[in-house]
Amino acid sequence: MVEVQMENESLQNQVEFLNTVIVDLQRKNERVGKRLSAMEQGVILDESDLQLMEDIGEDFTQTAPPERLFCDICDVFDEHDTADCPQQAMEEEIESSHHGQRREERPYCDNCEVFGHWTDDCDDNETF
Repeated sequence: MVEVQMENESLQNQVEFLNTVIVDLQRKNERVGKRLSAMEQGVILDESDLQLMEDIGEDFTQTAPPERLFCDICDVFDEHDTADCPQQAMEEEIESSHHGQRREERPYCDNCEVFGHWTDDCDDNETF
């Protein structure tokens, strides 16, 4: 009977020890999770910052304001992002004004810097 009690006490001590190990690992996991979410938001924290967060019970990563949408094309905030800009979609739908063959050589004037006539056929005698 004494052996059973000693074995039971030994097992209980092992369970208590393993429970403390689990609690410590959970705390470390929470710290790493907080640090990771802060780094994702561009905030760099060291151990003293994490300890301060735990002491006052505040999560610095949740106090950051959400990122605002901005369109570089329209120059507006909060309406849409540049990737979702309706004007950008319109630009993609515009077709080329040249309806010739791709490999066909188009007449170009080096003097006027325009397509439509060759440099030899240019009426403009001035060189720019």
